[in-house]
Amino acid sequence: LKLDYLVIGSGIAGLSASNKLASTDCSVGVITKSISKEGSTQYAQGGIAVAMNEDDTTKYHFEDTLKAGAELCNKDAVSILVEEGPARVKELIELGANFDKIGQKYSFTKEAAHGKRRILHAGDATGKEIEKALGKHLKSQLNVNFYENTSVIQLIVEDNNCLGCLAV
Repeated sequence: LKLDYLVIGSGIAGLSASNKLASTDCSVGVITKSISKEGSTQYAQGGIAVAMNEDDTTKYHFEDTLKAGAELCNKDAVSILVEEGPARVKELIELGANFDKIGQKYSFTKEAAHGKRRILHAGDATGKEIEKALGKHLKSQLNVNFYENTSVIQLIVEDNNCLGCLAV
């Protein structure tokens, strides 16, 4: 089987990568050792920290994240996280992720070291909700195929480039 891209894993990371690749004209395969919605992602209960609330900014989110990490965080990585976070969450919403609301507004909570209310939840099943939205969207894409109940047993690497894998 020849594909342009092969993603190993159907958790949020694998589904997110597959979603980006699916927007191209390339063929995308997603290998998962069980069924696509049976990974550990569905058990993630916590919410998503994102500076989208009216009184919040990415600057505040950046500062809170550095404080929470005892100033040991990679500042470049934190900057990317807080700057790109709102756009990524909006993409999830456009794909159908349903986060908690009060009336017509999203219900942001304040948790841990956050100084602002910036945590979005989908009940106690935020991971499951995100996985559902991404998975449903990807399964509707003609250039994406899921290979369920498949285990990767070896990566095929040549000159430090992964060319594929052996899977059963």
